Amino acid sequence: MQVLNRVRGLVVGYCLGDALARSPEPARGPLVSGTPSLLFLAGVEGLIRGLVREEVTGRPGAIPDCSWHATARWAARTRQGTLPGVRRWADAAAPHRWPDGWLSDLALFADGRGSAPAVEAALEKKDLDSRPGRSGGDSAGDLVLSRTLSVALPGLTNPGGLRQEPRSVAEGSPLSPEHALWISTVARDVAAYTHGLEAQVIAVALTRALAECLAAGAVGGLLDLDTLSAVYEGVPGQDDLAATQTVLLTLAAQSTPYPPITELSQQGLPSGPRTALRATAEGLRCARMHPGRDEVAKAVSEAMGTGQPAAAAVAGAFVGAAHGVDAFPVDAVSRLDVGHVADQLAMDVFTQLMAPPTARDSATVDAWLHRYPAW
Repeated sequence: MQVLNRVRGLVVGYCLGDALARSPEPARGPLVSGTPSLLFLAGVEGLIRGLVREEVTGRPGAIPDCSWHATARWAARTRQGTLPGVRRWADAAAPHRWPDGWLSDLALFADGRGSAPAVEAALEKKDLDSRPGRSGGDSAGDLVLSRTLSVALPGLTNPGGLRQEPRSVAEGSPLSPEHALWISTVARDVAAYTHGLEAQVIAVALTRALAECLAAGAVGGLLDLDTLSAVYEGVPGQDDLAATQTVLLTLAAQSTPYPPITELSQQGLPSGPRTALRATAEGLRCARMHPGRDEVAKAVSEAMGTGQPAAAAVAGAFVGAAHGVDAFPVDAVSRLDVGHVADQLAMDVFTQLMAPPTARDSATVDAWLHRYPAW
């Protein structure tokens, strides 16, 4: 099915772009993903578990909490189990084994692959205020994108709790305003745990654009940025919000897909290497310069040349969401160390969105809940 192919393309493409940009020899040998990919895959797992919890309980709003729980499981797997934000989940699970779920059973994810300062700082806090604009974090780093972009995946369907109607694939058509607002709101609440407000807003705008790309099956740019005012109404830091909107509108209004990086750097927002703004601008540039299916390899190669793994990950996610996993070079995908895990998570997202196993017989429910515990 073409929609499933694009879901797989988004998830695998993000990790592939990240790994290619890190490899000293991208044309040969293993392609090893970094911390951004591990956090992203944890976010995909958290999304599934949030959707499972909503399906089981009938109450919407579980995804941000489940996403943060997934981040804590990532930290536990990378031997950061003493952090207060990790210990709280271990204590809540006692006497049962934790971390739980199938991703925690994979030896591939048992070691760290680099630091994540903003994430670790949030996990250091005993009392983290996770409301938008109140977390106390000020990071402008690109790892906020790793945490939020999985929220774009429900862009292919009406998510549970959004409408009282059967799920249906929105292939080839734009998201409804209600659906777009739901995605933006969930991305806002996921991003709020770890980064500064400017990075949060950038992440929400990019997640919204990626969801549109997945739904329409075509690479596009930033759009509907005025709705950020509604999403962030009443949130502290309105001056920072306005400044970020101005920069994003400048980026979106370009007649060509070449973002004016030098101009952006003059507008007051951090735009240097490893920032959310740089990854967004460079990643979108590469995807929009080569939007066709036969240009996917060029888009990823262009992104690799930026020297920014996060930009390459963004470009990979966009062209994968537009054209599907089979548009990527087969050899590169076969060498991606997390490729099989990314692909399985993508298929499981699709299953949970389109035909939730929790709505079937008890044996299937038990197996699925063991794989994706609903908490």
